[in-house]
Amino acid sequence: MNKNIILWVLLFTGFHINNLQAQEDKYISLFLYNFTKHFDWPDEYKLGDFIIDVVGHESVFMKLKELTATKKVGDQSIVIRNYTDITMIGKCHILFVGHWQSRFLPQILERIGNRPTLIVTEKEGLINEGSAINFIIKEGAIKFEFKKSNALKYGLKFDPRIVEMAETVYE
Repeated sequence: MNKNIILWVLLFTGFHINNLQAQEDKYISLFLYNFTKHFDWPDEYKLGDFIIDVVGHESVFMKLKELTATKKVGDQSIVIRNYTDITMIGKCHILFVGHWQSRFLPQILERIGNRPTLIVTEKEGLINEGSAINFIIKEGAIKFEFKKSNALKYGLKFDPRIVEMAETVYE
């Protein structure tokens, strides 16, 4: 009898953790898509496809691909690409670097150079390492911090509402 109770507790706990992770991935994907509405890229980036690259987060990639399947940014079709190898990263509008790949942020920034790319991360401290947006968990909810200078450095213009939506804003 005790083994059955323990088994049920373990199964429920595992389900609960997986369900929380799925919810987190869903919200991150929604945020990433919504960022397309609050940033403006230079004219040369308004031609061809709108590209969102995901590095090191398969489940966010899948959710984002599903979410954007029928959506556009202006006249641009949205293309979602997923990488586990940072040397494959190329020209993109938004680059999301998952927690486990964040240790490669310096090399990723080097690859991006000064191209107009919105860099989004999800690990504490990375807003000071070069990302313009960094996801945080506060009071059990996903929120984000925004560093204006990191967006401007890449030639991105942003809607003032992004400042209002951010949990913390850095100049």
